[in-house]
Amino acid sequence: MMAVLVGNSLKAQSFPADSAYYKDSLYHFGFVGFNAKGDSIYTSIQIEASFPGGLKGWKTYLEHNLDVSLGDRYIKVPTGHLYAKATITVTFQVSKEGDIFDAQVDSVSIATVHKKLVAEALRVIKESPRWSPAWQNGHHVAYQAKQSINFIARNTLD
Repeated sequence: MMAVLVGNSLKAQSFPADSAYYKDSLYHFGFVGFNAKGDSIYTSIQIEASFPGGLKGWKTYLEHNLDVSLGDRYIKVPTGHLYAKATITVTFQVSKEGDIFDAQVDSVSIATVHKKLVAEALRVIKESPRWSPAWQNGHHVAYQAKQSINFIARNTLD
């Protein structure tokens, strides 16, 4: 039996909450850098990017769109254990238009989790519907977020 746990773990990337770049100077407003499109990326902002339906909608989307059957094939439950867990952490950006791009898996997930589970976590994040973009200083801005996804395989033998 396979389960997927997706808590309300969506959060902004942890960077200093008070830094922003302006005319070759470092100011303080949650600025991370520029994305490939040249847009500024923020993690500490006035209004965070949000999925339609908020965190509850995001959790529902992930639970309904992840292929949980992959866990049964790629997570081995050790003898004598009731379950085993694989955690994949994905960092991604929400553009100022609300599109998801630049989704990446952290190096720990790549090193410790089967590549099929990593690919599934990336797929479901990348295929996400459009979000409401973040808002900073009267403008939509790009937003960097992080989501952990836990695949859990349970031992079916009694």
